Amino acid sequence: RTVTTGNPMVEPFRAKTFDLGLEWYFGDGGLVSFGAFYKDIDSYIQTSRESRPFNTSGLPASLLLPEWGVTPEDEFVFQQPLNTPGGDLTGFELAYQQPFTFLDGFWSDFGVQLNYTYVDSEIQYLSSSGAPSATGPMVGLSKNAWNATVYYDNDRFSARVSAAYRDEYMNNVPGREGTDMEGTAATTTVDASLAYNISENLSVSLEALNLTDEWSDLWMDSARNMPIAYTHTGRQYLLGFRYKF
Repeated sequence: RTVTTGNPMVEPFRAKTFDLGLEWYFGDGGLVSFGAFYKDIDSYIQTSRESRPFNTSGLPASLLLPEWGVTPEDEFVFQQPLNTPGGDLTGFELAYQQPFTFLDGFWSDFGVQLNYTYVDSEIQYLSSSGAPSATGPMVGLSKNAWNATVYYDNDRFSARVSAAYRDEYMNNVPGREGTDMEGTAATTTVDASLAYNISENLSVSLEALNLTDEWSDLWMDSARNMPIAYTHTGRQYLLGFRYKF
């Protein structure tokens, strides 16, 4: 019971942006970087969501197929993109990567890659009628996020372990059923991979995804944290072979 429509009157994203980046390259492939950014968003596109009877939409009742078991008086969720006045977005990012070539023997084939991002945003959101309804962070953006990777590579054998974290983030503002917002809970995932070159032509690989067995937790209403969906994909293991002719 969802009706999604377009909006030919939507303006594109518009913003005045300022960025600063500093990078220091050192050693054999080493890097330390810092970036700061500010965005004054003048025009932002949100998806409005409203629950109301189908017969108030102006759409013909013939669109409702008999096998659906619904009537024009039943409530549907109507979704449509529209422009908002936007808001501010600020943040910074840090990154560090280095192969340990300065170490001796076995340890010289190791390396590390690290990054961290902080983003703070405040967007003015509108109701489906176009009236200001709420302010909140930009949808899809986590305030804190980081990634860390440790790897080993000696040209014949390689291994990698990566961890990734992101704070909770908003999916819709305002949310369904009259709630203030909808979001996704914070997640921490760990992935790993192994690869071995048997010969110049043949290699074998093994990948493991979501070793932490993380669930996806979608909620609505920032005060009550009411569940929308709690889904589980489980761990994934992929074995691969590659042959080059």
